[in-house]
Amino acid sequence: MLSKTRLSILFFIAACGSTQHAPTAVEHTSGRPADDSSARLAEDTIRFSMTVIQALSDDAKNPPVSNSYSHQRLLGPRKRLGEPQVHLEPADQYSLLASTDCSGWLSFVLNTVSPLHQAVLQVQRERDEHNRVYSEGFALREHRRPWPRAFVVAQYFRSHDAPATGFELVKSFEDLRPGDIGAYAMGRYAKPSDESRPKPRDTGHVFIVAGTPSVVDPTIKGYDGRGTLSEDATKVIAVPVIDSSATVHFDRDSRKNAHGRYTLPEVRPHSRAKPGGVGTGTIWFALSEEGRVLQRRIGPHQRYRPVLARAARLSGTIALDEGVLDGGDALPVRVFDNSPAEFGGIAYGDAPVHLTGEGALRLGSGRLVLNGDNDFSGGVTVQAADLIVDSPTGLGTGDVAVRGGSMTLHQPAIPDSATLSVVEGLAEGAIRLDFKGRDLVQNLQIGHTMHRCGTWGGPDSRAMFVDPVFSGKGILELSAKPLESCSEAPEASSGRRAKRRNAETRTDDTASSTSIPTGRSARLGLLRALGL
Repeated sequence: MLSKTRLSILFFIAACGSTQHAPTAVEHTSGRPADDSSARLAEDTIRFSMTVIQALSDDAKNPPVSNSYSHQRLLGPRKRLGEPQVHLEPADQYSLLASTDCSGWLSFVLNTVSPLHQAVLQVQRERDEHNRVYSEGFALREHRRPWPRAFVVAQYFRSHDAPATGFELVKSFEDLRPGDIGAYAMGRYAKPSDESRPKPRDTGHVFIVAGTPSVVDPTIKGYDGRGTLSEDATKVIAVPVIDSSATVHFDRDSRKNAHGRYTLPEVRPHSRAKPGGVGTGTIWFALSEEGRVLQRRIGPHQRYRPVLARAARLSGTIALDEGVLDGGDALPVRVFDNSPAEFGGIAYGDAPVHLTGEGALRLGSGRLVLNGDNDFSGGVTVQAADLIVDSPTGLGTGDVAVRGGSMTLHQPAIPDSATLSVVEGLAEGAIRLDFKGRDLVQNLQIGHTMHRCGTWGGPDSRAMFVDPVFSGKGILELSAKPLESCSEAPEASSGRRAKRRNAETRTDDTASSTSIPTGRSARLGLLRALGL
């Protein structure tokens, strides 16, 4: 493995360290301000990837690190896979482990840096074209897989939906820049309906761009790949990449040993692990006169192969429209358990992403930060995740439901026309109102009881009504009915203990206005309402 010192400068020399002679740099201009969210996403993607690769190449770790390649097959009666096998927490056998394929690695990085972008790609697995029997011996069942494979990503980058849903298309590979995502499909996976195409063992490849592309010198030995370079190719470019692979890349390849080969680590995660794994390298792409990718060549021992290639960069805006919503008109977001909120002293997952459109968000697991300038109208449902809201528009304009997990508001962010619904039995303090002042809300539903007036909060707030589901000093003010209607008697039983004692809880206004509060939280609410 390479030393940590050598890897620390790898990113800067990758574009000029290939076997091509004196490559010509491809000029490009960014045109984006330094604080743009797209630039932040690209920087985080590169920073996180390179930090992990550095850690994977640290020979001094004890126990040793484990880095290998494995293509996860669909096994077992349910034929489903888990999360990408990347574990950055040390265990007894290893200090850090990575054993996944290219699409698993990309999914892991995006899930860490921007779970919203990863969620958009995840939805593509459910599309009809990726779950269909095309002919005998060729059926796609991508909905069974936990992350999108390379050809799914490549096909998505061809679609009209991609530019509006978080991925700005890069038309020419010569214009690639660090942090961009590249993908290609091979054989029949490039066009599943074409029965004349071969069905390759390799469906394609995905990678993160690590540096500026360079033009390969055509006089270099082996330039034509043993006669496999297309006659229509007018140039070949070398693209520095970050990926997971079992194929030796063009130099510099961080996975190569002193003999120019990949080797298995000291600790093998399973019997199917192959030499290789996560690292940096260089891939060649043959371009047509128009700049279209015709072929790819991964390493010096490989031939050129025809591919359908596309590339995109993460943009700071995602439209929650039909192209990325599931059958419930929501974008489902699930953060992997092994995706770290922080690695190498740097926090990830909090780059601002702006959400628009008529769809909803459904948060299934993990930690998610919403801090964009959002105006999506479908609402937010927290099923089992830990949601952190860091901007006043983070929750969009729709209703908010917390059915599990937790929600932390660092600013008043629930829309004034929205209803906040909290499931009965949620953990105490699960709704953390960590802001000063009040958040105006239309209604508050706790369990089956709808509350329409008063101020609500946790024990440390100065709200009229206290419920243990809330914590922090912030206050929710309900606007469906005037505060004055709650001044003499609480509008509804305050706290879940009070509701448990009321055997005939109702959800209409009459029940809310006539129910008698009981329990400590209700007594506190009554005393505060009377100014005592």
